[in-house]
Amino acid sequence: MPSKSKISISLARRFDRSKHLPESAEQKARLETSYEPRRGQLALVIGSIYRQWRKHVDLSLKELELTDAMRAPLLMLQRVEVPVRQKDLARMLYLDSSSLVRILDQLRAMELVDWQTALVDRRTKYITLTPSGRILAEKISSKSLDIEERLLHNLSSKELDFMRKGLEKISRNFEAL
Repeated sequence: MPSKSKISISLARRFDRSKHLPESAEQKARLETSYEPRRGQLALVIGSIYRQWRKHVDLSLKELELTDAMRAPLLMLQRVEVPVRQKDLARMLYLDSSSLVRILDQLRAMELVDWQTALVDRRTKYITLTPSGRILAEKISSKSLDIEERLLHNLSSKELDFMRKGLEKISRNFEAL
């Protein structure tokens, strides 16, 4: 059996990098600066935007030491403003209920959320923000909104409305799948 180094040398000879790299400065610039999405690539664009957006939010909230998975329930609970059943919170966040359990345990240990068991069915938990959880959710929301405003500043209200309605339609289409 050939050694690893012989295999890698053999593969390197077969793969001539110069054939796969852009030839001109114009081609290099196009690869680095432009991306023209084609039909069938919308998911790539949305995914890319989400990852970049999340990265900026993560960096701006780094001192809080909360993951995106931990921030999402806080923001959702802030939005609904009433106690929410754990399974309904999971559904609102598009998570499996069992995935949410660990996150809620962490948030409860940090005294950001609390829960009450239902009187009728003790297996049912109603999740709420604690006062410190509400303050933190407000801080997260405020910083996230600042980033959103900076990212969307050069879009008209008509463009934003059009984009939001289109994305909401796509979201609803998932329910029909």
